[in-house]
Amino acid sequence: MNKRQLLQQAKRIVDSRRYAAEEQRERVLEQLRQNDEWRLAEQRLRSAQVDLAMGYGDATALKNTVAALEKQLSELLKKSGVKPSELTPRYSCKLCNDTGYVDGKMCNCLQTELRRLIIAGSNIPDKDFTFENSSETDKHNLAVYKKVKQICDLGDKNILLTGQVGTGKTYLLSAAANYAAQCGKSVLFVTAYSLNADFLAAYLDGQDASSALLENLIDTDLLLIDDLGTERLVNNVTANFLFNVLNERMLARKQIFFTTNLQLKDIQDRYDERIVSRLLDQSRTFIAKLAGDDKRLAKNRPV
Repeated sequence: MNKRQLLQQAKRIVDSRRYAAEEQRERVLEQLRQNDEWRLAEQRLRSAQVDLAMGYGDATALKNTVAALEKQLSELLKKSGVKPSELTPRYSCKLCNDTGYVDGKMCNCLQTELRRLIIAGSNIPDKDFTFENSSETDKHNLAVYKKVKQICDLGDKNILLTGQVGTGKTYLLSAAANYAAQCGKSVLFVTAYSLNADFLAAYLDGQDASSALLENLIDTDLLLIDDLGTERLVNNVTANFLFNVLNERMLARKQIFFTTNLQLKDIQDRYDERIVSRLLDQSRTFIAKLAGDDKRLAKNRPV
């Protein structure tokens, strides 16, 4: 689902809150309108207010009529036992009254709902993998973290993270994904293995399935592919699909972040020249190797 569709869905959710609040108010009014005296006074008040707004009749007399009818309705409301606050819709957001916008700008409530939907559909492996929660202490790796976050903000480059197994590549990729999602970007996190399975399934299903898959991969603001090189290379499938994703996203100036256990030479040996030229083009891609040993082994190592 692209960002436009996610925003539409978020807006529908916010709108549903407004409808629910206004429907509750209408139910209270319908209850009051069972009283003939209330119903007649309300109709007369509405008519007088329209006449006053349109400039029909004597303005002073109409103002007096409006005031008298408002007083009558207030007294009837007291007798009914209904609280005046029940005639005001109880909107969830007091800033925008559940419209989603304030002065033409997206309200915080709509932004929050959009971020929630983005994160829910992002496939990020762990929502707690963030820059703030990181326990990284290595100075080199911390510098890489800082650069990755900067690139997320600027949106100007792709990222290729290399390093041995367990050096924290997936964590950093997830942190970038969570950060981008919190910034309101649409995010899709996939492993190279699962992505390749999708490539093969789409290829076998035909052109429509292939087009739909590529559209989804190209349309998202940020695509993150973990463990490049673990996928099985399928003739006429893997290279063609991967190249199309890379090429189309670069043409659209949309970011794509990778992690891999492969050395740069291994990447050159494994993939064809079209893919390599896009993956390793340092004018377009920030390439960094995370240092250190396998953190997962270190955690389980006896003291």
